Order: sequence, then C-alpha cells, then structure tokens
Amino acid sequence: MAHKIKFLCKVILFLFVALFLFATWVNLSFEWDYTQMNASNNYIQLKDATTAIIPGAAVYGKKPSPILLDRLKSGLLLYNKKKVKKILLSGDNGNQFYNELKPMIKFMVENKVNKEDIFVDYEGYRTFDTMYRAKYIYNVTDAIIVTQKFHQPRAAYLALKVGIDASCFEADRRKYKDERYNRLREFLARTLAWFDMNFRFTTPTINANHKHPISGDGTTSWKEL
Repeated sequence: MAHKIKFLCKVILFLFVALFLFATWVNLSFEWDYTQMNASNNYIQLKDATTAIIPGAAVYGKKPSPILLDRLKSGLLLYNKKKVKKILLSGDNGNQFYNELKPMIKFMVENKVNKEDIFVDYEGYRTFDTMYRAKYIYNVTDAIIVTQKFHQPRAAYLALKVGIDASCFEADRRKYKDERYNRLREFLARTLAWFDMNFRFTTPTINANHKHPISGDGTTSWKEL
C-alpha cells in the first residue's frame, strides 16, 4: 500500500510540474506574440479601426472599478480622436444583482458618444465570449482592444484567433490595487484561452436572430436600462 501511495504521489507531482511548464510556455508565447503586435499606450501610434472593443470588469454597485473606468476613459479618447467609429461594450449581465453594462453605457452617454455608435454585448462573461461574439454577432472585422496591459496578450490572442484584425490600446492610467492577483489570474486564464482556441471544449451560443452588425445602429443591441 505504501508503495502504491508513493507511486501515486510521484505521478501527481509529475503531472503538476508538466502542467506548470506547459502553462509557462503558453504565457511566454502569448507575451512574445504580443510584442509583435501594434500595441501602445499612445493612441497616436495605433492604426485607425472601425471598433473599440471594451471588455467589462468589476463594478461596485453602479460604480465602475478603477480598472473598468480607465478602460472606458481610454475607449472614449479613441472615439473622440476619431481613431474608431464605433464602441462595443461587452460585460457580465449574469443576474439581477450584478450588471457591468449599465455603468458602462451611462459613462458613454454622459460623455456625448452618439447612442447609435454604442453597441452592447450583455453576454461577455469571459474574454473568449467577448471576442467570439464580437466576430460572429457584431460582425467586427477590425478593432482596437481597450484594456490593461496585463490583460492585452490574452485578449489579442483570442481576437486574432477568431479572425479580428486587432491592435491594442493599453488602458493603464494608474497603479492598480490587485495587480499581483491580476497577473496570477492571467497566468491561469491564458492557459484556458489556449485550450479554448485549440480544442474548443465550449463555444458561445450564437443566435442568428440576435445579430447586430457593427455597421448598423447600436441602440438595437441595448436592453432596457
């Protein structure tokens, strides 16, 4: 019995080390690919695109978290500087007690973004969902992804994999409280993203009757506020 337990412990340790090494390889490859992209924290250095994709992040009641607020401000800058024509807000609207989209829409409307230029994806539960649905629900073919640098390599990888010609605007405007946690989370999330795109264990549901082409009027994608 002791021999079997010892053997089992060795197998578990081997699998853990193998998984860690694989995850490290995935992370390094994401970082390398990102260095080859058109990415910057200076909007002037980015090529123009049709759409700014802004993934959701935590909200506190009706107030955007610092990370989300900086994404919104950065997306607004791109719109005002005419680097993009449309804005796609994508976030979690999973239950009646939590809604990332309401404060995102409110921010854009209060800052004079034309309502018809604001598209809303209420099923952006994961970055994979956001990019997949951007391509197949909103017909986005080219975009500037607006998120923080720690998140950009994964977001860019997913966008390119689904067929979006993407560049990246790094929305870091301050030091963030949970920076270490965010980096650890990304280490794991990038590995999941790799499996999502190479094995497709899950795919977001696409309803042909609920498509909202980015070339049209964004308000058709809004739900009641």
